[in-house]
Amino acid sequence: MEKWRLFLVLMILVSFNVNSQEDSPRISLQGYIKNLHEFSFIDRLDQLQWTSLIHNRLNFEYFPSDEFSIRLEVRNRVYYGDGVRNFPGFSKNLDYDPGLVDLSVNIFDEDKLVFNTLIDRALVNYTKANWDISLGRQRINWGMNLAWNPNDIFNTYNFLDFDYEERPGSDAIRIQYYTGDFSKIELTAKRGEQNDDFIAAGMYKFNKWTYDIQFLTGVYQKDLIIGTGWAGNLKEAGFKGEISYFVPYEEYPGSENVMSASISVDYAFEKGLYVNSSVLYNSSTNNSLSTIEDLILARINAKNLMPFKYSFFIQLSKEFTPIFSGATNFIYSPTRHSVIFMPSLVYSLATNWELNLTGQSFLEFKDYKTLGNSFFLRIRYSF
Repeated sequence: MEKWRLFLVLMILVSFNVNSQEDSPRISLQGYIKNLHEFSFIDRLDQLQWTSLIHNRLNFEYFPSDEFSIRLEVRNRVYYGDGVRNFPGFSKNLDYDPGLVDLSVNIFDEDKLVFNTLIDRALVNYTKANWDISLGRQRINWGMNLAWNPNDIFNTYNFLDFDYEERPGSDAIRIQYYTGDFSKIELTAKRGEQNDDFIAAGMYKFNKWTYDIQFLTGVYQKDLIIGTGWAGNLKEAGFKGEISYFVPYEEYPGSENVMSASISVDYAFEKGLYVNSSVLYNSSTNNSLSTIEDLILARINAKNLMPFKYSFFIQLSKEFTPIFSGATNFIYSPTRHSVIFMPSLVYSLATNWELNLTGQSFLEFKDYKTLGNSFFLRIRYSF
């Protein structure tokens, strides 16, 4: 116990002494430290469980020349409480790293405490003229929508994991060539820990009729993929969409043609209310939703962003004052009339300090069943 307390003290000292990097403009250090408390139960308060998370991130960047940059980003998490002890396989799930190189380690793994360190960015980037080339663990974002991104084949993320703003990274090589101010050709290849976890694809992106449009094709594990996406406006409203179609090139358990498609419309009203709505279609689904962990901890992929054939999303958000804002998110599926309700409030306490209150409730109205409720209180200091 003494060792992990000492590490936390050192972690905080590093966070509060980053100004020393200002003497060297070619080296930068940024990040944050957060303390998040989760209170969860199914449908009765006597089931209440408490879990605390200390979450620190350190983002290092070094510029050896005008063309080259080197990035290293480390994610440190200390979990303590009922969730660690009562959830089977908690520490193993936390330590899971599907990358080509395992860059995750549980430094401490005790009855009610787990301390994990993960390097989720480690890359070298070269930029010159119209070329942008990067090699290593990096975030490759091909998505356009807010909630669901069928085009985001390299770094699929779970919308419910709100505490991971940076999103996962991939061990990949990425080559981008800009053919104009609003157009580019991109070739990217990723390799994971498993032999069949290989993705290689190309994308052409351009602007036409005031729309950003992209086409992509390649190999997605054991499937061939073609897809398209767009982002533009319908009069005053934003209009975005993504479609990906997967065709197996060899037989494997469950192999079938799969279409994943999402369309979204968003609109900002004059008095600050913002509305975002989206629909997701998934042609292949098992319609399984039994516990709250099924969705929060599921390792989703571009072929199966939600366990339902149809899912609907709506977000209402508003900035009440420059330092206080709120949002309400709903996800609904006709399958057993499943609903996910996610309200949140954000308050800026001071410069670089933020307080966040978020809730998540999972309901099934067909059988009037509550699958789980969680409330999160988080304070964050950024540097």
